[in-house]
Amino acid sequence: MTDRTRSTLDEFFRRMSTGDTDGAADLFADTVEWDIPGATELVPWIGPRRNPAEIREFYDLLDKGLIKDRFEIERVLVDGPHAVAIGRLRSIIRSTGKVIDSAFTIQFEVNDEGAITKYLLLEDSWHVANAVLP
Repeated sequence: MTDRTRSTLDEFFRRMSTGDTDGAADLFADTVEWDIPGATELVPWIGPRRNPAEIREFYDLLDKGLIKDRFEIERVLVDGPHAVAIGRLRSIIRSTGKVIDSAFTIQFEVNDEGAITKYLLLEDSWHVANAVLP
């Protein structure tokens, strides 16, 4: 199972690195437990999602809301169906010009078919919310 999980995440990050967000969304199961906790009333792209269509909406809202400058994966730790990616991101909020620079972790779970069933991104959500405010 560890090999399947690692293979799925390698493909996920490969697609993300080429801007293939539709392809990345295709790697998720029909029902997924996705969340990016934070101030959903201020930041439209964060919050829970439950299926690939909602994940595609996330990527659309993200592209409209910010300019991605850096998204670096430092390491991925895999244990069976569970994985954690550790990295750093830097983005510019389009509406304010403010910079978000934050460490992050993403928790994943991958099922027996190689589909992602859980995605939990943890970042400095206070910093993100303040960057959106004028």
